[in-house]
Amino acid sequence: MKKSIHFIINPISGIGEKNILPSLIQKHLDHSIFTYKILFTEHRGHARLLSKTAAEEGVDIVCVAGGDGSVNEAGTALINSSTSLAILPTGSGNGIARHLGLSLKLKRSIQRLNTFKLKHIDTVTLNQKKAIGVSGFGFDALIAKRFDEYHSRGFLSYIKLVLKEFRNYKGISVILNEKEEFSDLLFCSVANTSQFGNGFYISPNSELEDGQFEVVIVKMPQTFAFIGLLIASLRGQIHHSKYVEFYKTSEMQIRIKNSMGHIDGEPVNFKNLNINLKCNPSSLTVVT
Repeated sequence: MKKSIHFIINPISGIGEKNILPSLIQKHLDHSIFTYKILFTEHRGHARLLSKTAAEEGVDIVCVAGGDGSVNEAGTALINSSTSLAILPTGSGNGIARHLGLSLKLKRSIQRLNTFKLKHIDTVTLNQKKAIGVSGFGFDALIAKRFDEYHSRGFLSYIKLVLKEFRNYKGISVILNEKEEFSDLLFCSVANTSQFGNGFYISPNSELEDGQFEVVIVKMPQTFAFIGLLIASLRGQIHHSKYVEFYKTSEMQIRIKNSMGHIDGEPVNFKNLNINLKCNPSSLTVVT
């Protein structure tokens, strides 16, 4: 019996070959294995609705074409369901896809579906919201917001924005589990996967199948040290920096002062500044 797969395509995500995706799917998907449907998102939140509907209809696989924000929308709607998540990375960062070792070439990504394997991964709850990859508060959230509004995408645009915003950034304060207080932080990340995207690592040792996540505290550096921190991040060596501390756990409470947030790279307003974090082990099935 053929497997059913719904392709959910974000037509405005990042960069890539989205305009030719339907023809690539038609050409490279094995039609002896799959029946498929192609759906395009029309607004923010639409991928979540389409994915939820697919799960309710008993579709075997939802394959989302987009960046981490689209992956979050589609994927979190499939938590604790029998429908699996596949990813065609067409975003500008693609942090989740990179962590999973997925090809960034669309042709290869589609062909890989024909010999797919399934993996059960963890997700993270932040109060009532769900995350798959990296979430956080502070400078990374500011960059997520600014990049969401930015006129251009890609690696160089990202670097330019980061350097511009750092010059005037004031830092945040964080309290962990009502005990440890940190002030003048660059940011605080909740890492279920290893990187933000674009090859920038925040938690190189993070795993998706260990029932835990990392809370990463990054202290405010001077300008020269900040550039060194960026280089260390690109090299996957940020965990060796004296500016960075890691807390590996399955649950934690964070109290945030004077900060905005993001979940999987999408800006989020948390009404409650007391954030309860919890790992949801093996709660999402992904195609690798």
